[in-house]
Amino acid sequence: MRLIFTAVAALLAIGLSSTAYAQGNKLETDCGAEIRAHCANVTPGGNRIVACLIAYEDKISPRCRLTAYMGSANLGVRMKELQGLYKICSSDILQYCAKVPAGGGRIYDCLMTHKATLTDACRDKVPAAQQFMKD
Repeated sequence: MRLIFTAVAALLAIGLSSTAYAQGNKLETDCGAEIRAHCANVTPGGNRIVACLIAYEDKISPRCRLTAYMGSANLGVRMKELQGLYKICSSDILQYCAKVPAGGGRIYDCLMTHKATLTDACRDKVPAAQQFMKD
């Protein structure tokens, strides 16, 4: 069960798409100092900077907080989609990817490697989740 939870967390971390280029510029403009102070070690992309800023919401400026929350509007949709992937593919993840370290899209890559032998439902769901794997 812990492997599945870790796999879902990894899928979510990788799957959460980055904000649009313009929004990235807005983040840098409104939150540059906060990003450098609190999120300098966070790998950009996948809305990870936005998630980091929200984690430090009590330490960032009101302007940055608003920009971060505006940038997080699509997180719920993406999380729901990836949780659906987990539910449908959990047996496949356990069967084929149990020894694959979570993170960096490795669970998703593992599923793609075994696409021909996945359950029909999982094989059908994996391509739909691909848009959430883009950085």
